[in-house]
Amino acid sequence: MAESLTTHLVLARKWRPERFSELVGQEHVTRTLSEALKRGRIAHAFLFTGIRGVGKTTAARILARCLNCEKGPTAEPCGECAACVEIRGGRSLDVSEIDGATYRKIEDARAIIENLSYRPARDRFKIYIIDEAHQLTDSAFNALLKTLEEPPPHVKFILATTEPQKMPETILSRLQRYDFRRIPYATILERLKDLARREGLEVEESALRLLAREAGGSMRDAERMLETAMATATASGKVTEAEVASSLGVASRTTVLKLADAILEKNAAGALAHVRELKSRGANLESLGRDLLETFRNLAVAKLPASDADSPLDDIPDHEVTELKRLAAGASSRDLMRLFRLMADSQEQILRSPYPDLLLEMAVVRMASLAAVIDADELLRAIGSDKTAAPPASGTPPAPSGGGSSSRGAAKPEAASKEQSSGARRLRVEGEVKADAPLRHEVQDNSPRELPELRDFIRGRRAALAGFMEQGAGLVLDGDLLTVTARNDIYVRYLNDNKTVIAELASEHLGRAIRVELSTNGVAKLAAAGRATIPLGGNGLTRELPSAAAADTNNPIATKNAQKETAASKPVEPTGEIAPTPPAMDAARRAATPEERQAVLADPAVRRVFDTLDARLVELRIPNLAPASAREGGDPESR
Repeated sequence: MAESLTTHLVLARKWRPERFSELVGQEHVTRTLSEALKRGRIAHAFLFTGIRGVGKTTAARILARCLNCEKGPTAEPCGECAACVEIRGGRSLDVSEIDGATYRKIEDARAIIENLSYRPARDRFKIYIIDEAHQLTDSAFNALLKTLEEPPPHVKFILATTEPQKMPETILSRLQRYDFRRIPYATILERLKDLARREGLEVEESALRLLAREAGGSMRDAERMLETAMATATASGKVTEAEVASSLGVASRTTVLKLADAILEKNAAGALAHVRELKSRGANLESLGRDLLETFRNLAVAKLPASDADSPLDDIPDHEVTELKRLAAGASSRDLMRLFRLMADSQEQILRSPYPDLLLEMAVVRMASLAAVIDADELLRAIGSDKTAAPPASGTPPAPSGGGSSSRGAAKPEAASKEQSSGARRLRVEGEVKADAPLRHEVQDNSPRELPELRDFIRGRRAALAGFMEQGAGLVLDGDLLTVTARNDIYVRYLNDNKTVIAELASEHLGRAIRVELSTNGVAKLAAAGRATIPLGGNGLTRELPSAAAADTNNPIATKNAQKETAASKPVEPTGEIAPTPPAMDAARRAATPEERQAVLADPAVRRVFDTLDARLVELRIPNLAPASAREGGDPESR
């Protein structure tokens, strides 16, 4: 019994590949080495790099057998000669395996150099395999420089390392480098199935998939975990996914999908309960965060249209893909992207924090409590469609139903009048904004939506420009001339700056060269007919009334607001709380140069007045200091 226990070999050693054809996942390396052996173009020094457990040392031993086989050098060693048998057992006199972490000093390098002059005891080449070569000291590397560049013809060097960036460039330039990649998930899964079949072990496929995923591209880690799973097999000899997850300290795929489902269903309490349950069972929270992050990635991929390109879902079983698509159908791509970013940020904090359990718990609670959002394009379309809504039939809004104070009730008509006069309206939002809610249909009003197809084309290319044009520009096409009419003076400058862009988009849509002209006739008439200038106190400042309030004399609300604003603009006697007229304002009456105007505007008191009035969406102007007779004559330029 004792002898059988001591002679047991783990799977990684028992089933170590003996030929290049058996080394899976590194076909780009084995193919190159095989062709080099067939053509006799064999380098004198090799460097094998890659993460742990991808076959670097195994490939070095296979290459040594290929070089020293009695039938070699050959790409297919016989495996029966003395050289092949001894190299496989690690007892060949002409093949030396050196641990770079142990024999790393300059004395060890000198011992290698002294032995180079001796011929091989029996085989064709004297081969030195240095594992973890980056552990050698700088002095040892310097001692090996000349040897690695021009070794004797009967000597071959094979260096293996997981961190080539730590090796000097002078060493790397003397070696033929081969980079070993992470072994694909599907390749590891097939290898585990083959090993389970050789060992006569019954393993659930879901358990093997869990092992392959947790291996992280390392075949040795996968074989080590399978060895552990074999030790935890039930009395019937079958290995289940639950037992593998428990032995590895990770969450099963079913549990991770349940956690993601609770987050998408906004069930914060249920998501928190799943995390706490996994924590109580000893699950690795860092691994759980990574699995949850990968799940949100898969959910986002499941929302994409099907294509022939490689997809992350190709390596996932069909029943899990079906579950992912079911979960993804109830969420928008935008929300899945937000959840992925939140989980990615939380995972970075979890890896650095001494309290990963608390961070993960609050991360899932936050994700489950996250409200849906609406993107900028949909918001602009919603604002544009809301602006075209028909105004109420009556000019006077209904009185409040009760409970509110008289001051609030009086303020509501004034606010409504300002919204109507400025051409904007607040969107009333109650509860959560659903990102996938259908857009509101446009309501036709007195301003028809000219050239709808052109507007839709511009919206697809420049959403922000289309939003401004929807609210503030009329379009008229006459032959090759597109006239853009500004509906309000606040849109004139923006539309003028984007004339070239509008012309390019219109030409692309209509398939011919289109010229664009900006018309401001309507704006000028509106300004001349509807704006009135009133004095603001006695400081020489003026204010323009809103156009709707000045022009619409039939609107009682607008007239009332204009009267209120005129009364509010009367001079106010200074009190203890209001500072007297600053000297800068007195200078404004005398200043005539731009420098003096800037000095006036830089005064804090004047700036405070400007900021207050700007917040009420009024236009301020400092009058030109023309003679009083000119100002009384009503010259518009003197205001």
